[in-house]
Amino acid sequence: MNLKALRLFRLTVLHGSLSAASQAANLSQPAASRLIASLEAELKLTLFERTHQKLLLTLEGERFYREAEHILNAVEEIPTIAGEIRQQTVESLRIITSAPIGATLLPAAIVRLRESCRELNCKIDIGSRFDVERQVGSRRYNVGLLSLPVENAIVELAVEPLLQATTQVLMPATHPLAALERVPVEALVDSPFVTLKPQQIWRQRLDRLFDGIGRKPRIALEVGSTQLVPRFVEAGFGLGLLDLACCGATAGADNEGGGTVMRPITPATELTYACILPPAGQRPIARRFIDTLRETLEARGQQDRAFHDGVTLLP
Repeated sequence: MNLKALRLFRLTVLHGSLSAASQAANLSQPAASRLIASLEAELKLTLFERTHQKLLLTLEGERFYREAEHILNAVEEIPTIAGEIRQQTVESLRIITSAPIGATLLPAAIVRLRESCRELNCKIDIGSRFDVERQVGSRRYNVGLLSLPVENAIVELAVEPLLQATTQVLMPATHPLAALERVPVEALVDSPFVTLKPQQIWRQRLDRLFDGIGRKPRIALEVGSTQLVPRFVEAGFGLGLLDLACCGATAGADNEGGGTVMRPITPATELTYACILPPAGQRPIARRFIDTLRETLEARGQQDRAFHDGVTLLP
């Protein structure tokens, strides 16, 4: 595979034209055109539609661009990686997860790990489910943290289930349903919800919950991130469907006169969260992190009754 052609392909997408891309790559336009044509021939894909002297990405081209971008970014990091290896003797812990899970589960665990490993070299990145699975599979990260099932991995990953979290409804502390210990799904039929877009996991869980009683949820507001749900719930836009593994750091205090509270829903459902690792050659620092994360979650359950009731640690 010609890296020069791949880089030119990316430049063409970013600049919006082959002429601008060829200038950025210091190539003549005919030479650039031949490189793109050879790339398409090698891949047996049509990457661009050529209309009115413009190049527009095809659907195949869009999918290939998303994959190639990860590869090129990784290639361009090689000098930096080599420099870090030369300069450091401490093993690096590289974690990738989603923003809500990272904000809820990682800070206390990383603090605890650093206390026992003062020279800890840790990198934490945020990505979509797709990013987490693919990046761990390509060994760019040695630990991923997400909810199961694994769906998009390019290789078979090692999966270590970590916890099960009970699905709960998030509501203002002053909401009438906050007086209940558990909220029947039938009691939510007329309630507006703040939720994610249709293809995102928590929206799918909300839809399935209401499908079980033959109804559709009343959607008051769609947002693009789980982290936004508690903010809009507290602002009075509606209720939210979440759990303490992805909302524990963002839900308000359970108190009178303000904030938000979470109540389990009946019938009860759980979502399993897991650490995922490359299929072979797992690093000792990754094992140490997972053990520390388990210890941290166990300690939190002993101190926080709501967390203890809403989250079950898995062996």
